[in-house]
Amino acid sequence: MTVNLGMPALREAADRTSTQGSDKPLVILVYPKVDHEKDYVYHWMPFSLLTIAKALLSEGSVDVILFDGNQADPAAWERLLDEQIERAVCIGVSVMTGGGQIGHALSMVRAAKEHPACPPVVFGGPHVNVEGEQTARHPLVDAVLQGPGQNSMPAFVDSLLGQLRRADVPGLITRLPDGELLRGPTNPPRTGSLGAYPWHLLNVADYIRDDPTVATRTLNHVSSQGCVYQCQFCYELTYQRKYSAMAAEPLLADVCDLQARFGINGVKFYDADWFVNLRRAIGFCEGLIERDLGLRWAASINPNDILKARRAKLPLLEKVAASGCSRLLMGVESGNDRVLADVVKKEVTRTQILDVAGEIAEAGILGSYTFIVGFPGESEVEQEETYSLIEELRGLTPIPETRVHLFAPYPGTPLYDEALKYGFEPPKDFEGWSHFDYYTSLTPWTSQATVDRARDQTRMRLAPTR
Repeated sequence: MTVNLGMPALREAADRTSTQGSDKPLVILVYPKVDHEKDYVYHWMPFSLLTIAKALLSEGSVDVILFDGNQADPAAWERLLDEQIERAVCIGVSVMTGGGQIGHALSMVRAAKEHPACPPVVFGGPHVNVEGEQTARHPLVDAVLQGPGQNSMPAFVDSLLGQLRRADVPGLITRLPDGELLRGPTNPPRTGSLGAYPWHLLNVADYIRDDPTVATRTLNHVSSQGCVYQCQFCYELTYQRKYSAMAAEPLLADVCDLQARFGINGVKFYDADWFVNLRRAIGFCEGLIERDLGLRWAASINPNDILKARRAKLPLLEKVAASGCSRLLMGVESGNDRVLADVVKKEVTRTQILDVAGEIAEAGILGSYTFIVGFPGESEVEQEETYSLIEELRGLTPIPETRVHLFAPYPGTPLYDEALKYGFEPPKDFEGWSHFDYYTSLTPWTSQATVDRARDQTRMRLAPTR
């Protein structure tokens, strides 16, 4: 049995669970609220929870509830605890670095711990993947799971049910009574558990957005995990450049199912790089063309994907445009060749970026280009080259979106270690990371003038399509 936890139906869902009298233990999966910057328009479906829920439900031994803090308020969380906590075998919390999510997570866990029947609370997610031991030592945290949760969470639940030794749970770190840490075996970075998500655990209608770069009824989707590139600032490196993805046909089936069920006319893929497998990408595009769904879509792409398609003589952008793709998001990072090569390791030059962006524009696709300023050791002259590249890109038609981010030192990445050498002082403990805000200046070498200029050069299409 599963439960829909859209905010309007929260109490009804909880009542339905109790009246149906399920005797299965319950797993509560939580995605705490994220404090996005003020001009961020959309909150999307929490795929980190959907992937874990799918893996848990496939075993059939537990019920699952998803709680999205971006859709439901603290009062709804309290009601859920009052009505369901006695059934719960554990509470799983997914957190990323920054955005206030860690702070909201700790507030939710404190509320849960006030209940005498509170089960073990286990943390996972991008932040835990790189700061697992520090997270595990926080007094509100009973255990952490590093690596893909769909690999580790079912095993952790099995250990709570007495079906598996705790020491055999992949990715586990937990405190023993003497304060020592118990570690499970390594959790492999690849996973095959993607797609055919349990949509009924969410009120999907709450996540359909009027996206000005895609369509009036746009829904998000994640079809892959990991990335093969080595950008030195990026969290995706924690997956050790391993890549897992749905094949084209199952992905098409997922999209068709979403359209039939919820009347969507757009899909926004939030994969780190949707185009890693070029054959898969072209196969998906050809499937959309053949089915003639009238669907618009958007995804992220690395400039090297387009260069590889050229070398292989694959009609990538031709197929992408013909299939209804309206927007391609590309991390450019810098307009300076030294920064691109030596700092970011982007494996592409400024000239190649301009060439690729021109090809995207010629295909009639909106390019959305992101940049970063304030890298360790980056000079003002090198930053100027980034802004001059932005000006060149704005000469294209359609006029691209541009977003300029401030460099944020993410733990577990090579540039984090470099930032420490330049004087960055990281938070000292897990709770300290709750104040880490990647939209503000975090490094001692980043001036307010740099911050203001980055914001001024950010141009996004934020107005609804209608």
